[in-house]
Amino acid sequence: MHSQIHRFASDFARDERGTVAVIFGLFFLVLVMCVGIAVDYARSAHAKQEIAAAADAAALAAGRALMDGGMSDAEISEIGLRYFNENLKNGTTKFAEVSGVTITPNRATSTIAVQVNAAVPMTFMRVAGYEQVNTVTDTSTTFEAGDLELGIALDVTGSMCDRGSRQPCASARKLDALKAAANDLVETLLADGERPNKIRIGLAPYSASIQLGTYAGTASGGTSGDGCVRERSGANAYTDLSISMGGTYRGAGRFRDIDPTEGLQGYFCPEAEIVPLTADKATLTSAIANLTAIGSTAGHIGAQWAWNLVSPNFNELWPDASEAVDYNDGKTTKAVILMTDGIFNMSYDNDRSSVQALAICNAYREKGMQVHTVAFEAPASAKTLLRTCAEQAGGQFHEANDAEALRSAFLKIARTLNGLRLTQ
Repeated sequence: MHSQIHRFASDFARDERGTVAVIFGLFFLVLVMCVGIAVDYARSAHAKQEIAAAADAAALAAGRALMDGGMSDAEISEIGLRYFNENLKNGTTKFAEVSGVTITPNRATSTIAVQVNAAVPMTFMRVAGYEQVNTVTDTSTTFEAGDLELGIALDVTGSMCDRGSRQPCASARKLDALKAAANDLVETLLADGERPNKIRIGLAPYSASIQLGTYAGTASGGTSGDGCVRERSGANAYTDLSISMGGTYRGAGRFRDIDPTEGLQGYFCPEAEIVPLTADKATLTSAIANLTAIGSTAGHIGAQWAWNLVSPNFNELWPDASEAVDYNDGKTTKAVILMTDGIFNMSYDNDRSSVQALAICNAYREKGMQVHTVAFEAPASAKTLLRTCAEQAGGQFHEANDAEALRSAFLKIARTLNGLRLTQ
């Protein structure tokens, strides 16, 4: 009996059947836990990024309100909270729950501080006793001298003239008001005297197309006979990819309007030429003084070329002195102003002008640019478009119902651009 028990024990010890299954089971359990931890970590990191972006938007919006003056601390905080909620879909993310947002203006230091408390519920890590991961996000804005690259899309369509769109004008009530407002902005940003920061401005006057002058040959691949180009078509239509990477902007004269918004429009090539980035105030004021207006409103083309002026991807087109710095260089704000007095009603390819303009506005946001839109004595639909553009891009919409209001809007933009920076 004893020998039988001994033999059974020996056989059991030597029997390796099932050992591999046990080891594999243990390994699989560890593997699942590792994958689970990685998933929870990725969820947490994604939530933190979303919250940080919304906090930055809140800080900038509240900072602009503080800079404009005339608001109480409570009103400024309310504006910041609204922007936070709009950027974070009413205080929620896909993976996190926000428990508190504190927005604190400090008038003594010209600073807005934003703190966000949130919790990311865990899934797999609950097995280890971790129900959630708490996060605290801090950011602030302050007013300090930073570098600026600004592209301005100026409406020089026929409606800026007193006698309609088919005859060019160099002086008219609305066109003169635009010239005065644009000059005020240039004078404010490029004030005489030494500046601690580098500010450069480019102009993109547009109507039914945009006049690129000597740059048209390269930009159009030699297809522009009059110096004007239309939008870029295809997959790269709403990007700032370079000419060599994204394709050319073909000459506009041989194409017809496809936008039915206000009936099909006739083609015009504006005389006013694009002005690449420059810090030379005389160059800018001279170009503004010589603006002429004619034609319909291909607003998306103006929006695109205001962007191209400040895009480092277009440095191959511009002179060395006008080359844009890289995105997110840590000290330069890239900004765009899109101004119009009418309905975007002309395009040559892709879609309606308004649809294309909004696609470009959305791309502004992805590049982190500061965006200002200005509706000057514009109809309701144009105001809605520009307001939507500003909201999509996280920017500001300005409504001007007369010449004085237009100058006020441009000065307000200049003051904002002159000092508001994210500091942490």
